[in-house]
Amino acid sequence: MKKIIIGALLMSPIAVYAQAVAPSGPLGNTLNTISGIVNFLIPLLLAIAVLVFFWGLIKYIASANDETAKENGKTLMIWGMIALFVMVAFWGIIGFVQQSLGISGTVTSTPAPSVGNLIPRS
Repeated sequence: MKKIIIGALLMSPIAVYAQAVAPSGPLGNTLNTISGIVNFLIPLLLAIAVLVFFWGLIKYIASANDETAKENGKTLMIWGMIALFVMVAFWGIIGFVQQSLGISGTVTSTPAPSVGNLIPRS
């Protein structure tokens, strides 16, 4: 888990550079490819950290009588919270640096479905 977090932290500045001032040519293509991979991995890593936290919570609640299993659940919850904190904090720091330097990065997201889109109209 530590290697995944460290890898994501090291790749984030590359993604910011690729979005902001990526040159054209082979270097620009490489940076855009890395940026695409990092942009895919960041939400995935956040989701994994949330799942680790909740898995630890489930283990902690399910093993109320077993002290070693409770400790394992606590450890998973702590690592999940640490991973979430580090990723969100790093995301905020990069956003602050982008605003301070005047670098404009774009975050693409899709809108959540609404009830009106799910119910067919006749």
